[in-house]
Amino acid sequence: MTESLSLAEARRIAVSAQLSHRDSRYASVLERLGCIQLDTIAAVRRAHELTLLARGVDVDEAVGSIAHRRTPIAFEGWAHAMSLLPVSAWPYMALRRGRPPLHWAERPLPETAWEEVRRLLAERGAVTVSDFPSGAAHRASGVKSMGDSWGLRTDHKQAVERMMWTGEVACTHRIGFKRVYRLAEHAIPERYRWDADEQECLRYLVGTALRNLGVATTKDVADYFRLRNATAERALHAMGVEQVAVEGWKGRAWIDPGARRLPVPDPDRAVAVSMFDPLVWLRERMERLWGHDWKIEIYVPADKRAFGYYCMPVFVGDDLPGRVALRRIGGDLVVEAVQWDGARADREHLTAAVERVASWVGAQPRWGPGVV
Repeated sequence: MTESLSLAEARRIAVSAQLSHRDSRYASVLERLGCIQLDTIAAVRRAHELTLLARGVDVDEAVGSIAHRRTPIAFEGWAHAMSLLPVSAWPYMALRRGRPPLHWAERPLPETAWEEVRRLLAERGAVTVSDFPSGAAHRASGVKSMGDSWGLRTDHKQAVERMMWTGEVACTHRIGFKRVYRLAEHAIPERYRWDADEQECLRYLVGTALRNLGVATTKDVADYFRLRNATAERALHAMGVEQVAVEGWKGRAWIDPGARRLPVPDPDRAVAVSMFDPLVWLRERMERLWGHDWKIEIYVPADKRAFGYYCMPVFVGDDLPGRVALRRIGGDLVVEAVQWDGARADREHLTAAVERVASWVGAQPRWGPGVV
């Protein structure tokens, strides 16, 4: 007989799997999560920094997470999206390195671009886009959509990005927010520079995803590292993962073997997370667990936004009672909008969450006009 979980139990497991293991060390948090999404938006802080800060990493450690280190902690790669991955994951990303995107064949690059990038790497050891003859992007009057941005990249930029995908090149740190590219044989420690076979890769990717989700549908698991649903399901069956029924969910879900031993989230801890956080990055999972269908609106014109530019969901214990729209302006962290479903007495949790984010950016919280 299949075990049943209440929705409240599923919420507890989901939050505990992500937020209960607070740690001040960047390396430990990254190793546990398996990947941390990167994004260029810095309205509050960069997405990867917010993910680390929400889990207890101190500000200096979070801000320095992409800085150069004698022994690298992470490399960049396509995981959920472009992400930081622990160097220990290099062998298990062989599955992705061996399967370049199909559109590459439709957009071949001139051989000179490859040759010049390799020559620069051989001469200098490490390069950024500033070292390329034409920089990072072609001059253009504007980008009509997010999908256009790849087409604006120079041949050299596209070549080095493809080399990073296939594992010839690696990025283990940045200068500012600019990638530093090196040959993988020089960037990745030798003990990690090997390729796992397909089954080993899938066990690592699926196992990491399920451990961080706690209880999940096949799509939840597949989405964590952007695998095909059918691929994730085959791996889950092959691993003998237990299935459960969750109140209100269609079909069966999968439960991590350690999920029942997770601690109960602190009911008084209020923390805001970015929309790029693994706890909420699959929107349909967020709606299935907490009933919210919030969308990120940073790419929506201001006059068409339903809530605000930079939305941050606020968790209190294992509940998700609301969200805030925050933006760092000068020495203030401005609260531009609030949606709060908790009782009035619970607004102290909202205030605590905003003050915690303000401490992350070294700013004073300022509640915008009409925000109460």
